[in-house]
Amino acid sequence: MGDWSSDPYFQNPPDEDQIHNAAKLFAHLKYIGEKGYPPYQRAINFLDDGIWEVKHGHHRIAYFDTFGDGGYEPKGRVDDRREVDPELNDEFWWYPELDPILRLTNGWAKEGPKAPPEAIELAWLVREEDVEHDKP
Repeated sequence: MGDWSSDPYFQNPPDEDQIHNAAKLFAHLKYIGEKGYPPYQRAINFLDDGIWEVKHGHHRIAYFDTFGDGGYEPKGRVDDRREVDPELNDEFWWYPELDPILRLTNGWAKEGPKAPPEAIELAWLVREEDVEHDKP
């Protein structure tokens, strides 16, 4: 059984699997919120311009970080280990220190090797609306 709808053998997962996948996604997000880094490297991907995705199976949810005051500073994957505080968890040195609030934007089912551009664009739009709402 494949994971992508373009796979001719693809079948929608049973409802109990979909519920399990949602629970795993939210458990990953909770872990990130509590620890400041993902539970394991493959639980997340950096997408673009401060938008990250948490993933489980073929399910994805985009998120970004903010202080909740109407602004945000996009943070991407750290490319140079020298930019990282040596006190941070060494295994996840590539994951930036995020602002204290994580906001979810949108979700989708993975249907190809990369996140669909329209999913990333929707995440940007949701982020813009969200931070605008936070402004005093």
